[in-house]
Amino acid sequence: MELYHGTTVLNLEQITPHYDGHEKHPYVFATPNFASALRYVTPRKGNLYFGIENDTAIIVEKFPGAFEQTYQGISGVIYVLPANEFRLTKLNNRIEYISCQPITPTKTIPITDTLQKLRDAESRGLIKIYRYPDIPQNYLLYDEPLHQKTKRFIHKKFSLIAHLCKKIKII
Repeated sequence: MELYHGTTVLNLEQITPHYDGHEKHPYVFATPNFASALRYVTPRKGNLYFGIENDTAIIVEKFPGAFEQTYQGISGVIYVLPANEFRLTKLNNRIEYISCQPITPTKTIPITDTLQKLRDAESRGLIKIYRYPDIPQNYLLYDEPLHQKTKRFIHKKFSLIAHLCKKIKII
């Protein structure tokens, strides 16, 4: 099995462990899901939530246009990594693997247009992209400010009213 690691950092001879904010120890993260690795080929991840549903990678927009803003004009690389030094994460979802060791890539796959590659993966059903405001309810719980939640609720439930409010600059 091959694993993939996506990044905008080119020419790495080794992938070294790092902290991601969710794990207690530094790890190298990898996945057997190419589309999942594509999500990380950007320096701007803060506009999106990343998740997994039924072993499928998902991207969730935090605001309208966040997907395009995050990936437009971005290029990078997918590093192919040997699986023998990895184990499944504690989530045990079959697409997230970690290693405590530095890993030497066996191959690199240049990504010249991350946005287009992700759109292609979405059209083939390899990744799910939730566009704002049609996002899963559980993603409301994280760091979305109350005014943004309110705007999304109005937009989703009362699109005509939302349109009028935007025109007169209430929201």
